[in-house]
Amino acid sequence: MRALKIAFFIDAWTPGSGTENQLKGMLDRFDSDSVTAVLYTLRDAIPEDLRQRFPCPVHCLGVGSLLSPRAAGRFFSLVASLRAERFDIAMVYFVDTNLFVVPACRLAGIPNIVVNRRDMGYWYEKRLLQKLNLVNRLTDYFLVNSRAVKMQVSAHEGFPADRIQVIPNGMWNPDKDDSHPPADRAFLPDGVPAGAKIVGITASLRSVKRVDRFVDMAAEVAQRVPDAHFLIAGQGSLQAELRQQTRQLNLADRVHFLGQVADVRPLLATLDVGVLTSESEGLSNSLLEYARAGIPAVTFDTGGNREVVVDGRTGLLVPEGDTAALARSVIRLLDDQDLRLAMAQAGRRHAVRSFSAEKIMDQIMEFFTGVSSAPRRSHPCSDPTK
Repeated sequence: MRALKIAFFIDAWTPGSGTENQLKGMLDRFDSDSVTAVLYTLRDAIPEDLRQRFPCPVHCLGVGSLLSPRAAGRFFSLVASLRAERFDIAMVYFVDTNLFVVPACRLAGIPNIVVNRRDMGYWYEKRLLQKLNLVNRLTDYFLVNSRAVKMQVSAHEGFPADRIQVIPNGMWNPDKDDSHPPADRAFLPDGVPAGAKIVGITASLRSVKRVDRFVDMAAEVAQRVPDAHFLIAGQGSLQAELRQQTRQLNLADRVHFLGQVADVRPLLATLDVGVLTSESEGLSNSLLEYARAGIPAVTFDTGGNREVVVDGRTGLLVPEGDTAALARSVIRLLDDQDLRLAMAQAGRRHAVRSFSAEKIMDQIMEFFTGVSSAPRRSHPCSDPTK
């Protein structure tokens, strides 16, 4: 059997972002005898130093505004190029790429067009949904990372549920799944005393991640746990606003901003509790990282969070937006070392069993092989996480 030829399309490449990390992990693990991959960016080219790290050819379509005359020319050029390449499958990420690339792939005769959706579409407005619903008619399958996203796509984008495949995020780190680096206090910032109880969050500092809720939670926990300190690993436009919030709550010496952390594993090993405060999640990479590092998680019961955190066994779920309940759950874990340890061990076992790179790649290859061998749109999609 010849190798499947698959084209991957994404708006642009932002190193360190969740979707890009998941795509890169998959590209790195394809067997060249089974898959020939090509990556396209819609807008900006990937810098040369990054491009050399990819195991496949990388091209930039150079599209600016989707409504510009230049975009029209690029569209028809792309159709001709794709027709000549004779891809078996096109995998499309992000909304603008979806709107531009899916029609081009259909005109080029690509037999299997897959849209990859990895969030709950929290920002989709009515006009955008109308556009997506039109383009979705040209799409053969959706690949989503949680059952929650599947339900959202089916309900709000009008796509048939039986053509939506659920494959969760993978843990792509090249180390063995049983690796567990020891805690190293050297990774903690100045101002965190020895013996402090550490609560952390890894998240970009943008509105949907609601790190302001983490700061509110920290204020409540600090009153009950005097030796607790709080770490925020991530960067974004809201940093100044969040720093101001910590000053207003007299937490400037207890909440520590670490900026972007390239490798979070040594840092995570120092945490006692990991927290996630997003108001919308598809399937959180942060929760996977907490679980793999052996950290019990406390998070809101939103999106696909309960597909990673088994409430009461690997961590604690609280009602979405209830920061008081969030604080109570964090305090409960900080006060009960035995419970923390039991949840940490169960969470790590669950993560390795459910989200290992090997397991996720098997599911991905089974999906690609299935859709390429079945008549168009007749492959029975399933949820392998059940």
